[in-house]
Amino acid sequence: MTRWVDAGPLAGLKFDPGASVQIGGHWLAVFPLEGDYHVIANACPHASAPLCDGTLMDGKIVCPLHLWEFDIKSGVCDVGGEWNVQSYASRVVGDRLEIDLPE
Repeated sequence: MTRWVDAGPLAGLKFDPGASVQIGGHWLAVFPLEGDYHVIANACPHASAPLCDGTLMDGKIVCPLHLWEFDIKSGVCDVGGEWNVQSYASRVVGDRLEIDLPE
């Protein structure tokens, strides 16, 4: 089961290139791309580097520590499936971002 959770106003998110959001026990990275917002887990599974601080290239975020690449839409990692990060659906309601999180 999942639920839509308010992540706050879009104007309050600081994208550089991603924005870090913490909701409950979830540490998330939000990325704007082509008019949408994509959300993945913010910690690189290799060494917990904040993915929101990486380099965004062609729809992928490059980890700032070891240069692993993660697709910001799916969370798929270029080094292998065991290193994928969770991705989350998002939507904009008014001027706020909502993220679909597991209960």
